Amino acid sequence: MTYSQGGNPLQYLTDVAAQVGGTVENNSLILNGSADEGSIKLFVLEQGLIMALTEVKSNLSISKLELNIPPDYLFIKLYLPESHLDTMVKYDSKYYQISTPGVLLYNAHVELKSLFKIRQRFKIVSFVIHAEWLKKTFHSDSIFSQQRLFELPLFKFEHVKPAILQSALNLFTLKIDSGPFNLRMKAIAYDILSHLFSAFDIQANSNSAEFKHQSDIEAIFRIREQLLDMEDMNYPTVDVLAKQAGMSASKLKTLFHSVFGMPVFEFYQYHRLAYARILIEGRKHTIGEVGLKIGYTNLSKFSQAYKRQFGYLPHQTLLPDRAIN
Repeated sequence: MTYSQGGNPLQYLTDVAAQVGGTVENNSLILNGSADEGSIKLFVLEQGLIMALTEVKSNLSISKLELNIPPDYLFIKLYLPESHLDTMVKYDSKYYQISTPGVLLYNAHVELKSLFKIRQRFKIVSFVIHAEWLKKTFHSDSIFSQQRLFELPLFKFEHVKPAILQSALNLFTLKIDSGPFNLRMKAIAYDILSHLFSAFDIQANSNSAEFKHQSDIEAIFRIREQLLDMEDMNYPTVDVLAKQAGMSASKLKTLFHSVFGMPVFEFYQYHRLAYARILIEGRKHTIGEVGLKIGYTNLSKFSQAYKRQFGYLPHQTLLPDRAIN
């Protein structure tokens, strides 16, 4: 981002447009080149608080942008289902991957790099939040009101409830002529923000620098890769994983949850069900075969777990009109 709290955020869109060959119309960057198709829309909710709606297909040039991110801003990105992109978080010269729906909180000390699948559309809801807005909004016992939130690298990722993802999706379908458009847009945005801040719930006495030890970061990402190995559905215990990581079980659980937004087993469960959805979409296996492949011998329990995660049953996966509920 190239603007300050008191500046004009539309200058950011103008700068981006100059780099990618887009045009700026009605607070929106329109991408209409051969490689890019879609838009980035900015909404100034109030002084120091900006929301951006990104909806792009086959976006090849946005990833090439070099943006000057100011140190006094906090960033929240909400990645929506079926976004068809991976985001790499750069920390101490290494990249760590985020590829599932959820919300990412980070500051200017952390570098992001997104990888897009060609000819696939993705949607992201982003909030750009100035330090002064946070200070006046949160009580003094919250780290969101503290300057130290901006002094060290910070990135946290959390998974959010399907209802929040649906609210975010509604932002992209809200029609300008549907009553008081700006009021409805702001109402949805503030409701989403309230839930997202609650998800992180960082207090002033918490350790916002808990990721300063690179060896710990590398260890929990090795554990993550092990859990993502879909060739082996045998879930190891936390004690076994902690021994492999060279740390106590309590430390592993704390760090893993802080970085990836859920306990170790829930992370494993989430991704094996995500793998199940990929198998169903591939149309090469029956629902029962998919359940067995990821370790469920009871089809009913598989269906229940699947619906809790995605909002619809396994057999509804291929329906064109399915929705998160």
